[in-house]
Amino acid sequence: MTALMTDDELRQTAMAVLEHQLGPVEALRFLALIRREPFDYQTWQDATFGGLSVEELFRRLEEIEAQGA
Repeated sequence: MTALMTDDELRQTAMAVLEHQLGPVEALRFLALIRREPFDYQTWQDATFGGLSVEELFRRLEEIEAQGA
């Protein structure tokens, strides 16, 4: 079992992912956007994952990981 990251480790990892995927400028734009505009996590979660079961979510994650994404 993997230990949970500290808050600092999580922040650093998340920033590294954002910068890798978006580039530094777009990553900072994204952070500014989510600080500036209200964000309803529950609404996003419902729209993104709908009625998927935990098992289905894990299956899809495994598929994505297998593709090397």
